[in-house]
Amino acid sequence: PIAAMLPLSASSRVLDVGGGSGAFAIAMAKRHSGLQAVVFDLPNVVPLTQHYVSAAGLSHVVTTATGDYLADPLPGGFDLVFLSAVVHSNGSVPNAALIGKCAAALNPGGSMAIVDWVMSPDRVAPAGGAMFALNMLVATDGGDTYTESEIRGWLATAGLENVQRLATPFGTDVITATKK
Repeated sequence: PIAAMLPLSASSRVLDVGGGSGAFAIAMAKRHSGLQAVVFDLPNVVPLTQHYVSAAGLSHVVTTATGDYLADPLPGGFDLVFLSAVVHSNGSVPNAALIGKCAAALNPGGSMAIVDWVMSPDRVAPAGGAMFALNMLVATDGGDTYTESEIRGWLATAGLENVQRLATPFGTDVITATKK
């Protein structure tokens, strides 16, 4: 369902940052014949990604790039940069820097999509997101769930505009924005 919510076409080039198993890149490639996707993740994760992509028969359209999205540059030339379940792992300052890198990886007119828990201004709803924030407090160095206002701030600072928010069937949201 999330792949259907993204601004994609058959000719899109997609960068899935922190894409793990490649599940989203695989779903996008299956939905849009001709789409090219790159899953960017850590060196110990990429072999698993390659295994799942190969098992799906999509190695010709879904490839990998290795790196740490907080420390390393991202490849460029993409129509969509996708972050799913990434921003909650980081603090606000690293997220702002990451969103800036993602914006730089986009072609003019390209889009960014963030899938994650998006909290109400008082940070108590949705309940699943509030509980998840507690998990991030314990399990990460600075991770949290964020409000729409916080995410919009990162996007604006990175020069992205036309922000839209769509609810997923899973309690999370998709926030998209475009590069000027």
